[in-house]
Amino acid sequence: MVYRAFDAESLEREYTPASRIPDIQIYLDSYRQRGEAARKATLHQKLIYGNHPDEWLWYAPAIDRESKKLIVFIHGGFWRRLSADDGTFLTPKWQQLGYSVASINYSLCPDETLDVLVDQTSRAIDFLTALHQPQNIVLVGHSAGAQLAAMAMCDPSAALFMGAILVSGIFDLEPIMYMSVNEAVRLDAEKTQRLSPIHHVSSAKNTPISVIWGENETDEFKRQSIEFAKVWSQSPNKRAARTLEIKNRNHFDILDELSEPSVLRQIE
Repeated sequence: MVYRAFDAESLEREYTPASRIPDIQIYLDSYRQRGEAARKATLHQKLIYGNHPDEWLWYAPAIDRESKKLIVFIHGGFWRRLSADDGTFLTPKWQQLGYSVASINYSLCPDETLDVLVDQTSRAIDFLTALHQPQNIVLVGHSAGAQLAAMAMCDPSAALFMGAILVSGIFDLEPIMYMSVNEAVRLDAEKTQRLSPIHHVSSAKNTPISVIWGENETDEFKRQSIEFAKVWSQSPNKRAARTLEIKNRNHFDILDELSEPSVLRQIE
């Protein structure tokens, strides 16, 4: 056994979300195509938040220019694929709910280390607090983006946000060390401890969080979400995390639920 009760083959399957669906490319193509359509239909400003070529984001102001609320989306892709472009398909429906929307871009492994990705995400969020007060910002992280969002919140210098929705995330990176993905992510025991948000919850402010996942996820993705919510809820001076399993959704199409008012109400 290489991790918990898993041998190498079963661990790879449990931490490969595509193992639960016939064809991952259908979803990736959908993100790209709908993102392109959204950026054509709705004003998106490309803003630079740092000096690295990958340090940019899409910002789409709310339809109601008086609205102060902002959703910040951090995309997934197992730290190796996708970009801020792929998150923009969510913009139109979030705007209809009264939010401005930002989709953060960050570098990918192995071109940069996971430490760089964590730092970029935190700095992008800090950059956006110049446009919106933290108490009006909702962080939404999907898959690897949930790990990045959680690490940003666990930075002792981070703000207290309006809320955070962590979607189908990996919060304890230990199993990644034993998987093929680690050829790109390059974790060792020290980095795993330092970059796993489940070990740093006590440093986070009392931001209301909701941890959600799809019914058609692997057991390990479900367990990771449940465990993180439990640790957060048991941390001193924290409001209990809300959890939600969404019926008939998998790791990829769960994103289409994020504009449902019922999901956003999870952080109220």
